[in-house]
Amino acid sequence: MTADFAKLIDSAATEPASPVALRVLPPESWARLAAGDATARFLGLWIARDRVHALFEHNGSLLFLASPLVEGRYAALSPGWTLAAWFERLAHDLTGAIADNAADTRPAIRHGVAGTDAAWPRFIETPGEGFYQIGQGPVSGLIATPAHRRFTLDGARIARLEHRLGYAHRGILALMRGKSPRAAARFAARIAGGATVAHALAFARAAEAASGTTAPPRAETLRAIMLNIERITSDLSALAATAEAAGHLRRATVLGRVRAEIAAALALVFGHRLMMDLVVPGGLAADARPDEFPRLTAALAAASRAVRGIGCASVRRDLRGAAPLALARARSAINLAATARDALAALPEGIIAHPLPAATGMAIGAAASATGMIHHWVMLEAGQIADVFVIDPATRLLPALEAASVGMNFDEFALLSEIYGISFGAVDL
Repeated sequence: MTADFAKLIDSAATEPASPVALRVLPPESWARLAAGDATARFLGLWIARDRVHALFEHNGSLLFLASPLVEGRYAALSPGWTLAAWFERLAHDLTGAIADNAADTRPAIRHGVAGTDAAWPRFIETPGEGFYQIGQGPVSGLIATPAHRRFTLDGARIARLEHRLGYAHRGILALMRGKSPRAAARFAARIAGGATVAHALAFARAAEAASGTTAPPRAETLRAIMLNIERITSDLSALAATAEAAGHLRRATVLGRVRAEIAAALALVFGHRLMMDLVVPGGLAADARPDEFPRLTAALAAASRAVRGIGCASVRRDLRGAAPLALARARSAINLAATARDALAALPEGIIAHPLPAATGMAIGAAASATGMIHHWVMLEAGQIADVFVIDPATRLLPALEAASVGMNFDEFALLSEIYGISFGAVDL
């Protein structure tokens, strides 16, 4: 951190939270955050209990800040932290809180009410002559969460890409409030289809930390195995879709088949192809079946062999700009498969869950998905979910995809979009 930023944070009052204390800034100090700081990474912003909260990362540690609202308003962070713009828009639509001097004040998930322009939020106009626009979505005809893409083209090249979201908003946060952690876990597990375990685990870790509970060793080991396998299946899905978009249909079929083999093995080992509703606060809802581990181990080995083909020269050439990300996902799948196989062979015995006490507390839980770190903030009161917020890596990937698309043609963009594997529903919540 810069000296000024560090001094600002160090002078803040603190309140108990896990894994780091909550630092509470007065409104005038919060306003100084808008200047930004190159050494800290912004993760997310939300409104709760008449406060604005923000989560940052610095040197591998979390920095958790808050400041009281003043008549429903707070100083926007988006002038210094570009990624804060979406969270400020979402916070306004969800709570009505106003971010003063915000970089973008368009609606996020509220597309209009009766008597208004239902096409809001408007897309950003690209100045100059010779540009034209093409819309895509929100309904694509595929099994996917909806979003509207607006391409501004300069000839055959993309000059700007912007997404209009909100079509996949389900009110996840409101559904989780007022429930027990065990009941709320079902909603956490359904935030993003490709990160069922990751979201459930981030939420469980937050609820456990807020209540002073830990999962048993056997549950922790199985959670790690499940998380690694989920990341592998997400990598396989993205690689198969990218290979298909590049015209390598046979390779896409092989990748899809090994993913299906893993899913079938998971159904036998854990009782569900997506491992849905197994990770719960306190541990696991059900134990694994060790007699089915050989089939799962064989499927993971087959996946490792299948993704190695992404490194072939012909595949790398046809993947073009998506090749570096595709190779990274292939390497990730290989490494995670080896780790999961080793963990299955050394699984400890013991119970799989501890009960959560009816505690009061606040905590942040995190888990790694195939696309980045997921964070859940949970506030417990007498064992119930008083408030909650979710930060999915899709909120960071979406603007990254928009920026990376500039200068590409549609074929190149299709490849990049598939390998990013963004879940729009995880942004809309």
